[in-house]
Amino acid sequence: MLLEKKELLKIVENDQDLNLTEFKKMRVKDLRDHLKITHKIDGQYKNMTGNCFKCLKPLMPDYIKYKNYCMDC
Repeated sequence: MLLEKKELLKIVENDQDLNLTEFKKMRVKDLRDHLKITHKIDGQYKNMTGNCFKCLKPLMPDYIKYKNYCMDC
């Protein structure tokens, strides 16, 4: 499951070392990059950067055109 902004903010909220107000101003893409988390798979947070965000297959060089999604998705 691809994590959305509200789910990422819940992670930040539970970590006392991070400032929630600063993270609320960030875009989802920037939150994912900073936290190094993109998906929740089988109850575990994973960084699936470099894979299609929908089918989780490794991305080919065409991913720039489709922004984190493969041509099939």
